[in-house]
Amino acid sequence: MLGFILLIIVSLANGILATILFLNNPKAMLNRVFSLLVLVLAAWSITVFLEDWSGARSIIDILAKLDYLLATIVLGLFYCFCRLLSKHRQNLLDATVIILTILVSVATILGLTVEATFDGAHTVLKPAIGYGLFLALLVVDLTGGFWLLFSKFRSSHGRTRAQLRMVGLGIMLTVIFLVLAEIVAPVVFGITGPEVTRIGVYAIVFFTGFTTYAIIKHRFMDVRLLVARSLAYLMLLLTLATGYSLAALQLGGILFGDATNTLAHQIYNIILALILAFTFQPLRRFFERITSRLFYRDSYDSQQVINDFSKILVSEIELEAMLKHSLTQLCRSMYIQFGQVVVFDHDKVYRIDHYGPLPRRLMIASELRQLNKPLLVADELESGERKTLMEEHGIRVSVDLSARGEQIGYLLLGDKLSGDIYSSQDIELLEILKKELAVAVLNAKAYAEIREFNQTLQQRVDYATNRLRVANRHLKELDKTKDEFISMASHQLRTPLTTIKGYLSMMLEGDAGRLTTSQKEFVGYAFGSSERMVNLISDLLNVSRLSAGRFLIQAKPTDMVQMVADEVRQLHNHATAKNVQLLFEHPTASFPVVELDDNKTRQVIMNFIDNAIYYTQKGSVTVRLEHDGNMVRLEVRDTGIGVPDKAKKKLFSKFYRAENAQVVRPDGTGLGLYLAKRVIEDQGGTIIFKSTEGRGSVFGFELPVKAKKPKVKASVAHG
Repeated sequence: MLGFILLIIVSLANGILATILFLNNPKAMLNRVFSLLVLVLAAWSITVFLEDWSGARSIIDILAKLDYLLATIVLGLFYCFCRLLSKHRQNLLDATVIILTILVSVATILGLTVEATFDGAHTVLKPAIGYGLFLALLVVDLTGGFWLLFSKFRSSHGRTRAQLRMVGLGIMLTVIFLVLAEIVAPVVFGITGPEVTRIGVYAIVFFTGFTTYAIIKHRFMDVRLLVARSLAYLMLLLTLATGYSLAALQLGGILFGDATNTLAHQIYNIILALILAFTFQPLRRFFERITSRLFYRDSYDSQQVINDFSKILVSEIELEAMLKHSLTQLCRSMYIQFGQVVVFDHDKVYRIDHYGPLPRRLMIASELRQLNKPLLVADELESGERKTLMEEHGIRVSVDLSARGEQIGYLLLGDKLSGDIYSSQDIELLEILKKELAVAVLNAKAYAEIREFNQTLQQRVDYATNRLRVANRHLKELDKTKDEFISMASHQLRTPLTTIKGYLSMMLEGDAGRLTTSQKEFVGYAFGSSERMVNLISDLLNVSRLSAGRFLIQAKPTDMVQMVADEVRQLHNHATAKNVQLLFEHPTASFPVVELDDNKTRQVIMNFIDNAIYYTQKGSVTVRLEHDGNMVRLEVRDTGIGVPDKAKKKLFSKFYRAENAQVVRPDGTGLGLYLAKRVIEDQGGTIIFKSTEGRGSVFGFELPVKAKKPKVKASVAHG
């Protein structure tokens, strides 16, 4: 009786297992074949049990034939299952299995496989003429099936490898006990009886148990969706049934008592039905979310993980932030306990970032080089140095990060939170992500090197700038000393030069007696040189005053027409000596009195005319004075050497002279135009300048009729 109960339990377990696997994916051929294999095994076990049941003597021959016919079908389904699982095409082996299965089935139906007799206590099966075909089918199916499973096992990894290990072990133990109990014991050794026979029957527990463990632990032929949905609907039905019972019976009884056919009670039932109808979908979604979290707590969408991972790699350029955020995202998405990214720089560890609890000891560079494989999974390695090294550090997966022919580092991952081994989905995802991570790390390293170089460069620039500031300060001190020296020297030289000029003027006027023609000529040369020296010293003094901020404009009403005429008259002899025609175009209309600094403006006019005469070797110099509204304009036009284009921007700078001007007049100082520009601008005017090299120039200025208030700060700034 106990054996019968055990048989019923095993058969029910097989039936439930077959039903779940079939309903999980009824369209998949693998699910169909496996479900049918489990059901036929259950039917075979019941048949074998009935053979030894004393009440079955009248149909013992039929049960014996059914026993071997079901066994033949089990062998065929087993081979078909292995064939579908491995996905290996073996045409010759397939044909052999089909032919043998047909022959054995026909022989069994005809009674040519075994003969059944009853010895008074139990059934005895004796091999018949066709028993050899059954043994051949047994050998071919088992050998071919296990070979296909082993081939699939060798080429698989991760969860698939663990699934095949469990299922294969269960099938192997079941086959061993079946062969020993059903063939070796009765046929070879002549040992019969229900005790021996039932050992083979109970052996299918190994198959059912290991397969169930593979389904639960390693998700073999993943049935979580079916279980989750079934549980969700079961919880939904229980909730609705309980709620309806309480509302309809208990609450209805309290509200209406025994009056069940009243209008109020019918309305109550309608409202209750509507409430149940409207709450059905929300409750269904609620229970589905609960069961999904229970059965799929470590599942993830690979594409979503890739998208989130890529966003981090694109948005982060800092190496530290990029490693930290990407590693955190990866481990959380794949439900991994801890992870490390080790970055190399010239075969040395450059940086290590970590997520989760720290391992017992970090790997050093020499240990990492021993891994030396694109991707290693510890559970797939045979015993050896790599497996031992990974086990010691708690590393389950090692991913080599390489890009552009350079090894960037390693991605090291620990156990999964679920305790499962890494699945094929995990490995395929890591194969994709490692390329993106390697390129991102390489770019971040390059950015860090550029930033470090920029920081070093900035430090050098700051250092050089500080040195330049110190040098500039020294130059300013030297410039100040120079200005003081020029000012002092100019004052000291001016007094004796004034005396020399005065005496020379007296000699020319005859105060020291009548001079001969030669003497008068020599004294005239000396007087002209002293005049130029006085003008040079005056320019130097003005430059010194500009630098010191003491160059002040003292405007007063001035007859500008008379001032220009005086300067033209004084320079007339100079123009005649140079064989240059000097013309003054007087204003045609009445000219206003202009407020300006007489002495300084006179120097500007004299400088423009004097320069025009000097730099005009042949031709004329025309001075034009005009009045336009509130402005007066002076222009000095010449037909001289002109100014080169490249010298125009610097022409009014201090001590600057164009190259062609240096050739014509080597003794120039380059201060006249500089001072002229300052004098005019400090009076609120603007300089006029136009020139074409070889065709002459126009120098002049525009001034307001009424002088503007002088800007002392402007003079200081130019100094």
